[in-house]
Amino acid sequence: MKTWMRGVRHWLAALLLCLLLPVGVAQAQVVVTINGNVAHADISLVDGLQTYTGEVTIVFDSPVNLTAQSLNLTAMLVSPADPALVSRLPSGTAIDPAFPVLITVEPVPITDRIFASGLQLDDGSESSLRFVNAYDFEIHTHALTFTPDTPYRVFKAPLSGAFADMTSDVLNGSVRGRGRSGGFSQFMLIKDTRAETVLGLPVIALGKLVDLELRLVAAILNNVLRLELTGLLNNVQLALLSLNYAAAIVQIDLFILRVDQEAGTNIPNVWRAQRDLVNDAGDLDGLARSLRYSIVRLNGGP
Repeated sequence: MKTWMRGVRHWLAALLLCLLLPVGVAQAQVVVTINGNVAHADISLVDGLQTYTGEVTIVFDSPVNLTAQSLNLTAMLVSPADPALVSRLPSGTAIDPAFPVLITVEPVPITDRIFASGLQLDDGSESSLRFVNAYDFEIHTHALTFTPDTPYRVFKAPLSGAFADMTSDVLNGSVRGRGRSGGFSQFMLIKDTRAETVLGLPVIALGKLVDLELRLVAAILNNVLRLELTGLLNNVQLALLSLNYAAAIVQIDLFILRVDQEAGTNIPNVWRAQRDLVNDAGDLDGLARSLRYSIVRLNGGP
């Protein structure tokens, strides 16, 4: 009799807990695995009867202390109509209800360590994540349908900040969006229906060029190298304005090559979770490759 009563009480407690849970609250599961310099996250988000699944793969260059804990990757479902989120997107872009997933990667500096003698503090250099140059970031989901002229792009934003296109490629599978960057925060696959040209001018590519020029201005460089890289971007601009996309690709490829050659020597290229270093090389590389993707599309590429 007592065993039966305990079973009833447990059943009633479980029922009460279910009734108290808000309707529509999503259940999140993110499983992160590390294999060498690659971090892989399997994402499964449940909202009512609907399950949203996807994968995130991040390939690092020479990472140190790359663990699931140090990476701190999370995911959550969002409302495509949320005004606070929509206001962070460029006009002409939207969150597809088929995959309304916001991915946050915010590595934290691990400064509290437990030793045999008790809790001690350090600068986090031995336990926090760090890497050099840019990482490759990929979001893959079967929830979206790939088409040859796919509108889906990988967007990145600082916490609570504006989202910007970081796409370096979009592949079949069903949608597999890729980008590169030198720093983290929030990521989404966004449906981008903006016109690539307006009145004959390649407005998307020119906008990315401006972002790259501004980042170059902020970078820590010697004057000779800054002048060289600025000249290459001026050449890209002239080629874009004359609609000579093949020439623009040649010039942006030279820019990427020079950044890669000077990374770690004349261009700072280290990122770490303490955020006390500026990864100029990684940021410049990522922005340049996203610009290249837009130019390739203008030139008839996928």
